[in-house]
Parts: sequence; C-alpha cells; structure tokens
Amino acid sequence: MRRTVSLGFAMALLVGATGQAAFALTDEEVVKAIEKAQAYLMSQQGQDGSWPEQKYHASTAPYGHTEIAMFSLVYTGVHPNRETVARGIDTLLARDLDYTYAISMRTMAYAYLQRKLADKRRDLIRKALIADSMWLVQAQGAHGGWDYRSLGGSTGRYDFSNTQLAMLALREAALAGVEIPRSVWERNYALYSKEQKSDGAWNYGNPSIGVNNHLGGDRTPGYGTMTAAGLASIFIGMDNLDLASGCPCPNGRSARMGGEFDRRADGALQWLEKHFRADASPKHPDGDAAYRFYWLYSVERVGIAAGYKYFGTHNWFKEGAEHLVKTQGDNGSWGSIPETCFCLLFLYKGRAPILYNKLEYKGEWNNHRRDIANLTTYIEKVKEQMFQWQIVSLKAPVEELHDAPVLYITAEKEPEFPDEHKKKLRQFTDTGGTILLEASCGNPEVRKWAQAFVEELWPEWELKPLGPDHGSFTHPHALKQRPEVLGLDDGMRTFLFYAMDDISCPWQTKAYARRGYLFEWGINLFTYATDQAPLRAKLQARQPKEKDRYPTEIRAGSRRSLRLARLKYDGPGWMTGRNYGVFQQLQKTLSEKASVNLAFEEGGAEASGLGGYDVAYLVGPGEIGMAEAQKQALKAYLEKGGFLWAEAAGGSTGFNAAFRKLCVETGLTLNAIPQTDPLMTGRLPTGTGYGLISNVQFSRALRVQRLARPHAELIGIYLGERLVGVYSPFDILFSTTGYEAYGRRGYKTQDALAVATNIILFLTDRPAAR
Repeated sequence: MRRTVSLGFAMALLVGATGQAAFALTDEEVVKAIEKAQAYLMSQQGQDGSWPEQKYHASTAPYGHTEIAMFSLVYTGVHPNRETVARGIDTLLARDLDYTYAISMRTMAYAYLQRKLADKRRDLIRKALIADSMWLVQAQGAHGGWDYRSLGGSTGRYDFSNTQLAMLALREAALAGVEIPRSVWERNYALYSKEQKSDGAWNYGNPSIGVNNHLGGDRTPGYGTMTAAGLASIFIGMDNLDLASGCPCPNGRSARMGGEFDRRADGALQWLEKHFRADASPKHPDGDAAYRFYWLYSVERVGIAAGYKYFGTHNWFKEGAEHLVKTQGDNGSWGSIPETCFCLLFLYKGRAPILYNKLEYKGEWNNHRRDIANLTTYIEKVKEQMFQWQIVSLKAPVEELHDAPVLYITAEKEPEFPDEHKKKLRQFTDTGGTILLEASCGNPEVRKWAQAFVEELWPEWELKPLGPDHGSFTHPHALKQRPEVLGLDDGMRTFLFYAMDDISCPWQTKAYARRGYLFEWGINLFTYATDQAPLRAKLQARQPKEKDRYPTEIRAGSRRSLRLARLKYDGPGWMTGRNYGVFQQLQKTLSEKASVNLAFEEGGAEASGLGGYDVAYLVGPGEIGMAEAQKQALKAYLEKGGFLWAEAAGGSTGFNAAFRKLCVETGLTLNAIPQTDPLMTGRLPTGTGYGLISNVQFSRALRVQRLARPHAELIGIYLGERLVGVYSPFDILFSTTGYEAYGRRGYKTQDALAVATNIILFLTDRPAAR
C-alpha cells in the first residue's frame, strides 16, 4: 500500500497517545494467559478425543468445537505427541463433515499438524488436508463466497463470515503446498471488491436466503468484524494473484500496477483507524458486545497481514492483550470454546517477534509491497516459528524503530528525508540498530543518491564490499551465491547493508527456485544483526531488567576525579565504540555508586598530547597504525605515571596480534593478572570493587570456551617491573551497552560493567600522572 501515516497516528507517536506510558502489561502476563487458555481447552477434551459440541445453524450435526480447539492448540505450540493432540487427530480424521466453519478449522489444523509429523500419520494428514481443501474449493459459489454448506458453484446464499474462514483455510493449505486454482482467489477478490462500502467497510454480505439478513444487504452499513475479515481476505487474494507487483522492473523502474488494491485496502484501514476499540465490536448491528472476541481475532489477522502496529492512535495488540488478560476467567477461558480459541489465537499470534521493520516515508517506499511479507512467510516456514514484519515511520520515536533488529529502506526515487529524520536514522544505528538499504530495481538515480546519503549520515566510515567470509553470507546458511552488497562497518559490526541491485522483486515474486539465496540471506541478515540472540516478543523490553549479580557496595580510593582520552592512531579504528557512547554507562555507575567523576575525551588525542590525562584508552578491530615518534611519546607518557587501558574491540584477534606487536616495539611486556590481584578480587588498597574471579558470564562466542574459566581475563602491561596499564583480549566497553555485534567475544552486560568499573576504581588508588 502507498498510504501515508495519518495525523492521528503521528500525534500518538509524538505525544504518547493511547496511554502507552501507563500500559503496564508484560509479556510474562501474556504468556501466562496463553498457558491458562491452553490448559482450559485441554481440560475440556473428552476421552474420545472430542470437545463438547453445539449444533449451529444449518449444520447436520453438532460439530466445530473439536476442530477449532485442535487448530488453536496445534497452532499455539502444543506438540502432536501430547496425548490431547494425539487423541484429537484420530477424532478429526474420523469425522465426516459438511460444514464450512468446521472444515475450515480442520483444514488449518491439518496444515500445521503436517509440519510436525514425520511418520505414517503425516501421510494420513496430508491426504486429509488435500481432501478438505478440495471440498472448500468446490463449495465456493460462482459469486466467490461461501455459505454454511457447499454451494457447489451455484449463486446461492453466502456470507462474509463463512467466506473469510474458508479463505484463511485455503491460504494455510496453499502455504502447506496444496495447489489451489487461481479462479478461487479471483472470484473471491471480485466479490469483496463489489461489496465494499463507499467508506471502506464491509458488512455480512448479501445473504439472499436464510438467517441474519439484518447483518448484510445494500442498506446495512459496514461494521468491525466483517471489515477486518474483508481486509484480511483481500490481502490473501492479492498475495496469491498479484505476485508480480511492479515486477519485473527493466530499466530501473517498477511496472505501475496495484492502484485499485491500494485504494480498497487504504479505505478499509482508514475505517478501522476511525472505529477501533479493543473492548467492543465496533458498529455491530447487534451491539458492542456482539462477537467482540471474534472481532479481535479478525483484527489480529489484519494487523499482521498489513504490517501495521497502529490503527489510528491505537496499538492494536497492546490494547487488545490488556483487555483479554483483564477479562480472562479464573479457569482460563473467555466463555465458550470458540471464544476462548479466538482470544488464545489473538494473544499467541499477536506477540510473535518482528523480524523486519519496513520504513514508510514520503516517496516511493512500497513499490513491491509484499516483499518483506513474503520473506517473513518464508522464514516462518524454514524456522517453524511465528514471525511478523511491520511498517514504521520516522515520526515514531527511535525506540519503536528497534521493534525489529533490521530496518528495511527501499527506494525507487530519491527520498526526501528532513534533517530530523536523518538524525533519527543515525541515532537508530548508534543505539544498535541495523539498516538494509535497497535501490529498488537497481534504479540509477537512487544508486547515486544512496552513496551521497550514506556519506552524509555516517561520514566516519566508507562503504565497502562485504568479503565472502562475512557473517551474513555464512551463517546459518553458507551461501553458494551471494547478493551484491556493500556495507558500513564501524569496527564492531556492519550496521548498514546497501543492496545496489534489486532484491525486493525476488522476494515479492517468491522466486524461491531461481533466487533462493536471497531468501537465505534474509535469514542470515537478521541472524547477523542479533548475533543469534532470541528475538523478543512484542511486549518484551529491548533490554530486560535482570537480577543484579554484582550487589557489592563499591568504594573509590583517595582520588575522586579522573580524566581519560582515546588514543588516536592512523585510520578509523581508534574511534571504535565511540558512536555507541560506550563510556556513558560506566560514567553513570561510577558517579552514582562510588562518587567518582570520570571525564572522557572522545575526540581523541595522539600519544604526544596525552599530558594531563590519567588514562589513555586504546581500542580497535585490527591494525594499529602509529608512527615511531608517537610510539615513543606513548612510552614517555607511561614513564611519567600515565596509564594505558587497551582492549580488543569485539575480542578481535587481529587487534590482539597488533597490540602485542606494539608492546614489543615500545619496550612493554605483558603478563596475565593473577586472580589474587586486587583488580580481580575487588579488594583494593583503600577502595572496594567487584569480585571477578568466579561466576563471570560471557557473550555467545565465548560461552562454551569459558565454561571452565568463569573469571575475568585481564593482562597487565609492564614497563620494566612497573604496572603501567591493563589489556583485555575480550571486549569490555561495547559490551556494557547491551547492544549486539555478530561474533562478539566479550562479556555479558553486567559483567562488562563490573570489569570496567574495577579498572577505574583501581586507578583511584594510584597517584596522578606527572
């Protein structure tokens, strides 16, 4: 879609509308609600594998509850080996159904069961899935809708409730590999197009016979449940029809298409923005309380399909989850079995982690509108885990850009970012975010703009080709073919990836066979950005509060003020970590807990200009380019009482070799600091630091290696027999930020801060440099 963020949405982001600050619901509470609902559903199953049933309108027998309960349990992660599911499978396979609601739910249950089974049961489920899918195909009416019972291609009664469930089921069947005739999607899209109201909404449809005539027809306005269902259905239709949205794109431009779909989708979204409520079913002819849980179930599907976090000023998942957690019964239900299933599915699906944020801006940001949606679906299938994608705006606070590890910016015409938005993009990367920038269709105008744009926002570093051993090319998929990508690397990580050629069209057109490596690279990219860390659920904090593992009350020595400067050398390596404000947390901790004022000079000083500084901080990812005169100036600084704190950024082995070489060239020697040393024990001459000799935790790359050595590792730098510095072969300061860097060999956040704090407290017991 090409809609722009509404004024109300923008104001919500700017002033915190909808009470975001007061929203106290946690992901832990959501998980508990999910588990309670699952337990309730399992408790309701009978010994024969079925659930208590009810005979609904037009059904020939009481059924439907078993199908929706099984679908809900399987979808929300209850394994087929559990007795509840195993019994339920036998019941599903034995039932002879002719009811659209029940068959739709059973189809979706089969689609998910098929992924989890590997024995003969999988073959049975596969056959049953195909049979149910074909029943739904033949049950569609000539007009594109479904009724309670099979229409068999006739023009009889239909409604959009039966229709949306049939569409959902056929979507899941298609994703599971069942071939669905194109005509099914075409007829359904034509029907929804015909019946959409002028305000963008839908009602129950146009039932020509039977019940519920007051819910549909030309004179009945649209309402929430059916509008959300309609929008979700046209997304399903377009995902299966308009695969070539703007693609292929010869001569650097996308084909112009999709305007009619955009208009319809935007109209429905605007209706939802205007009328959304989490605690009621908006505009329903039977009142606000009618089908309110079915309404939320429909909302969740639209929010996920469209990639929107907000409807107007409303964060649909936060508000919906808060309402559901508050209204859940003590027994784990929300009333009936179907209502409980709708609520369970809302909570489970809605909390799924977000892989990619797609940036909406003024300009051509969405010419291949289902690129990231299709990539996400592919990753879900490969990982067998639910994920989401999301559309974001630079009108949002930077923290919301961090909802996903990667911010995807695609452009086919030069974007016009105001200065405030440029600052946000820089702030995003400086707080650990990763950007994927694409010149859509390889557009030459955008290629030229991108180079200048990157140089303007990140002038410290140069765009360079990624080497074949780059982490985004090797893990978890070792790519046999690699995309043409340039990167910006700040010494800790590649934080910006620039694809000069088109990658969004292969994602848009689901070119798995011909360009499968681009889908694998999509997996590798978010894996690289997170250093393989688990992705957080929607309501989880980016950096969850942990139990304090260093509760010791620290105390400084005789000195309460220290000055530190980065030691400059040739190349950008000396700046490593500067953009992340790596000294800020250390400075805050020292001030609040030990009344020590640490002043630091991030602009850097050459060795000859270190006079007046108590500490010289030397860091880098590789080679240390330093002229002989500066090497001697460094030695002179240390001879006069100065102190050198050196660390390998990210635990770089290249820097380790370079630093050891520098020590030889300047007459310095290195010796491991024993665990009995005050730096390690925290028992300083007149101060108190942290104990670093046990229970120290390390980053992923070192975790196994350090299992038998759970202590900090510091190396003393000596000039003769005098200690003049400390060297860490493992990353310290970047690790204090809590941000991720692929392959980082360092400490966990609390441990890194404890190590850094000890180094400074140790210096408060030393005399000032002469």
